[in-house]
Amino acid sequence: MVRSLLRVIAALAFFPSGLLASQDSAPPSRALLLELTAQPRMAGTSGSERAARFVGGVLEGAGWSVEYDDREVMLSMLRKIDFLVYADGNSQAALVERHERFDPDAIPAGDVPAYSAWSASGRVRGPVVDAGYGLRADFERLSGQGVALAGTVALVRYGKSYRGVKVDLASEFGCAAVLLFNDPAEDGPAKGPTWPDGPWKPDTVAQRGSISPMARAPGDPTTPGFGSPRPGERAARLSLAEVERSLPRVPCIPIGSREALLLIDGMKRADSSGIGPGPIEVDLTVDAPRELRAIVNVIATLPGQDSQLVLAGNHRDAWVRGAHDAGSGTVALLRAAQALGQRAKNGWKPLHTLVLGFWDAEEFGLIGSTEWAEANAANLKREALVYINADAAVSGTNFSASGTPGLMNSLLAVLDSVPAPAEGTTLGSQWRAGFKDRPPTFNLPGSGSDFAVFLHHLSVPVIDFGFGGNPGGQYHTQFDDFPMVERHLDPGFVGHELAGSFVAQLLAAYADSPSGGFDDAEAARSLGEIARDAGRENAAEKYWLGERRSERLARAFDDLASAIEASAGAPARGPRLLGALAEEKGLPGRPWYRNALWAPGLETGYSSETLPTLRAAARRGEAFLEAEVARLAERVAALTSAWNKSDR
Repeated sequence: MVRSLLRVIAALAFFPSGLLASQDSAPPSRALLLELTAQPRMAGTSGSERAARFVGGVLEGAGWSVEYDDREVMLSMLRKIDFLVYADGNSQAALVERHERFDPDAIPAGDVPAYSAWSASGRVRGPVVDAGYGLRADFERLSGQGVALAGTVALVRYGKSYRGVKVDLASEFGCAAVLLFNDPAEDGPAKGPTWPDGPWKPDTVAQRGSISPMARAPGDPTTPGFGSPRPGERAARLSLAEVERSLPRVPCIPIGSREALLLIDGMKRADSSGIGPGPIEVDLTVDAPRELRAIVNVIATLPGQDSQLVLAGNHRDAWVRGAHDAGSGTVALLRAAQALGQRAKNGWKPLHTLVLGFWDAEEFGLIGSTEWAEANAANLKREALVYINADAAVSGTNFSASGTPGLMNSLLAVLDSVPAPAEGTTLGSQWRAGFKDRPPTFNLPGSGSDFAVFLHHLSVPVIDFGFGGNPGGQYHTQFDDFPMVERHLDPGFVGHELAGSFVAQLLAAYADSPSGGFDDAEAARSLGEIARDAGRENAAEKYWLGERRSERLARAFDDLASAIEASAGAPARGPRLLGALAEEKGLPGRPWYRNALWAPGLETGYSSETLPTLRAAARRGEAFLEAEVARLAERVAALTSAWNKSDR
C-alpha cells in the first residue's frame, strides 16, 4: 500500500529540533550523524521519510536546490517470524524458540527483527544440513556424499558470495529453507570483546540483508530496465507471476552464531554415534509480503556553466539505525555539500553541474538509485561524466577506492592535495604506501552498492571510496548505531571530517575538468593490462584465453591508447570508452548488465569478473570463444579508427 501524504506529515512530528545547535564544540559531522541515526530508517517506513526531510533540510541550508523523488516500488516487508528447533523429531520440547512480529506502518516503526528481505513466505519443517558457505561446490560435495537435500533446511555461513546467491543455490539443489549466520571466528566473540564492551558481534545477534536477484537485475523487480512510477501514476509493470519467478522461492532468515553452533553440535553428535539425539529439525514460518510502497530519493543540484553532470551518491536508508552503513557516507556527502555550497556562495560556479543523490531502499537491492537512473537514463547517457559513490564510508582514516580505469590519475592528483591525519603527509602518499613498490591500482567495482546502475547499465565511470582501519561486527545489526561509531569506528569523528573534505575536493576538481576527470587513453592502457591478466588466469572453463588470444585483445587496447594520445585537443562530447564498448542488448542471460569489460560474477554477486562475454563464450566452446575475441577486438579497432580519423 502506498503511503499517503498525511503519513509523511505525521512522521515529521518525530523530528527532534535544536540538536545541531547544541553540539557546536564538536565536529559538525558528529551532530549530523547523531540526528540522522535518532530513529531506525528502513525504506518504506516513517523513519526513512523522516531522514529524507532531515537530509533535504541540510542541503537546502547549504544552498543546494532539492527535489524529493518519490517512487512506488515493490518491497519485502516483514510481518512475522516463528523459528523453533527440535531434537530427535520431538515437537514437545523446543531447543530454540523465537517469535517476532513487526509493523512497518507504525510511527515510529522501531527496530526491524533480523530477517532476509525477499524471503519467500511460508512454513517449513525439515532436518538441518550444514551447507558450508552455500557455494555450488558445497552443495555438490553434499550431493556427492549421498546427502538427500530435498526438503532440508540449509545452514549456511556468510562470506565468499552474496547472500542471495547462497539462497538461489540452496533452492536449486532442493533445500526447502535457508538459515544464514556469521562464523564467530570472522566477526564475533573469537575476534575480541563483543558489543557493548567492544566492537565485535555478540553470539545472539544476526546480520539482516537482502537476498534479491541482484546479480541479474537490481532495482524494483516489477520494473526491470525502466523506472518505477511516482505514487499515483499509471505505469507498466511485470505481472505478479513474472515477478515471482525472479524472486527467492524458499523461506530464509539470519540467525545468531549461538543458535547456529547449537545446530552444528547436534548434527555432529547424531552423525558420530548413530544412536544419539537424532536429527535436528527446524520449524520455520516467515510472513514477509511483497507489496508496493512509497520510497523517496533526495536529489540535490548545484548548477554549473553547462548541462554535463558530475554526480555523487549514497544510500540514506538502513536496516536499523545504520550509523556506519550508510550514515557515515551520508554525513560525508552532507559535509561535502556544505563546503561546496559555501564555495558557491562565495562566487564559484563550476563548469559542470553537480548532482548529489541520497538514495532510498538500497538495502532491499539497490532500488532507489536504480529506479531514478533508469527513469533518467536518456539524459544520464548524454550528460553524465562520472559518478562518485559512498556507502559505509567511514570506520577510520585509511583511504581506499575501487573504480573505473581512466580515473586513477585524476584521483591521485586530488589525493595529493588532501592532508592526511599524520602530520606532513597527504592521502595520496598514505594510499601509495599500501602498494609498496607498485603504482596504485583499482579493484574493479562489482555490485552491492548504488554505483551499479551507473556503471553496469548506463556506462558512466565510477569511483567507490571509503576510509577504514577500525573493524567491527556491526554490519546490518542493531548495534550499528551512533555509540558504535563514537566509541570504536571513528572516535573524534576525524574520519568523517576527512571524508567530507576529500569528497568536496574531488567533486570540485571533476566539476571543473572538461572530461570530468576521465582519461580515455589511461583507460585503454589499463584495459590492455586487464586483458593480459585474464590470459594468465587458470580459468575453470575448459577453454580460456591463453597468451595468444589475450595478447590480441590487449594490443587492440594498446593501439586505441596510442590513437587517443596522438589526437589533439579535448575529447568531444559523447560516449566515453565505456559507453562506446557497451553491449546495448546486454550480457548473455542478463540483459540489464551492459558492461562488456567486467561484471559482477553470477555466483559471487559482489565481486567482479573481467570480460564476461568472453567467459560466456568459453563455456559454449573454443570456436565461440575465438569468435567473441575477434568481435571484441574488432570493436576496439573500430573505436581506434574513429580516433585516428578525428580532427580533435
